[in-house]
Amino acid sequence: MRRPLLSDAADIHEYASDPDVTRYMEWRTQIDIGQTVEFLETCETRWESGEEFCWAITTKPMSRALGAIACRVRGHMVDIGYVINRKVWGRGYATEAARAVSEWTMSLPGVYRVWATCDAENLASVRVLEKTGLLLEGRLRRCTIRPNLSTIPRDTLIFAKTRDTA
Repeated sequence: MRRPLLSDAADIHEYASDPDVTRYMEWRTQIDIGQTVEFLETCETRWESGEEFCWAITTKPMSRALGAIACRVRGHMVDIGYVINRKVWGRGYATEAARAVSEWTMSLPGVYRVWATCDAENLASVRVLEKTGLLLEGRLRRCTIRPNLSTIPRDTLIFAKTRDTA
């Protein structure tokens, strides 16, 4: 994993414009590469402000962006989210990245909870979160609008891992 670069725009747009990849996302499938460039231009600012830490998920030796993972630190809690190019689904990249970010955030002073959500029908993401060590806490009914599926809020599953304080 590494910080995303403007030169990643074509690789990121490849998966961000794929309706199969973006099906369960909380953002619309990208149509124009300009949307990808705008996203990349804001990554540095959000990183520097501490609002969001975003990494490109890559493989060696090519270092192409195959996906992305981000986390947002909110006091004692951190939420994570990720997206992966369909061409590499099922190879463990999302799980590996989610584990790394989860472990890193749990090592931060004052962080006691790492959590993530996914659409209740997104079974692949459920498996990633379970393999990452997050536990299912429950179902949030009619919680999240997934604009690529519906304008009606959909059920969302919430997963979390907490630091022992004992």
